[in-house]
Amino acid sequence: MRQALELISGFTADQWGMVTSRQASGAGVDRSTLHRLEAAGYLDRVRHGVYASTTAVVTAARDEQAAWLSLDPATAAWDRPPLDPDGGVLSHRSAARLHGLGELVDDRITFTTPRRRTSRDPDLWFKRAELAEDDVTTVDGLPVTTALRTILDLLDQHVDGSHLATIIREAVLANLVRLDELADRIGPYSVRYGVRRPGDGEALLDHLLAGIGTSTVELALRPAPPRAAGAARLLAASTGPRGEARG
Repeated sequence: MRQALELISGFTADQWGMVTSRQASGAGVDRSTLHRLEAAGYLDRVRHGVYASTTAVVTAARDEQAAWLSLDPATAAWDRPPLDPDGGVLSHRSAARLHGLGELVDDRITFTTPRRRTSRDPDLWFKRAELAEDDVTTVDGLPVTTALRTILDLLDQHVDGSHLATIIREAVLANLVRLDELADRIGPYSVRYGVRRPGDGEALLDHLLAGIGTSTVELALRPAPPRAAGAARLLAASTGPRGEARG
């Protein structure tokens, strides 16, 4: 068993303590050996085909990390580009949670993928869309839609206005998005949220923020606090592939 642990250690050391069964197989450790390591208490199965060392730190992002690894299970995390054609980018409610923004219920792990994907796992949801490089950032080594793209995706899903306003407020205060940039991009959703001037992003922004008792003027004048608490907890708890805490 010691030899098997050494063979997979290159993955567990640099993938949040995790290894996929495909990666293990490529390193010379078959499934039956993985099962023996699990039975002996050396590994935990995080999800189908993904195992974690029992000595690894369990972070708040473990479910998303394991799910992302499972999308392209043969490839090491450090060899996967942010816009991986065989993988996906965490997005929508999952991205909001990883950024530490808002308090949306996130009962499924959501990915945006460049082509149609399905899964037997009921906790995974895929949205097919083409992302640009500037739509994606990294949080704890995971590819995640930027705060701006996340807000646009949530607007497209017609998420409740007060929840969206809270996310916008927190993103602005955490310096993850600029008010002028938001106003330029959210105009197409104005009518959907009850603003009578089609395409008016500034009016929509004011309308949403008024619902939580603030305004663009107030946000522009308020000093930005330290990074959002939720994201800070995620970042403080772990490191990403090849030891990178954040890209």
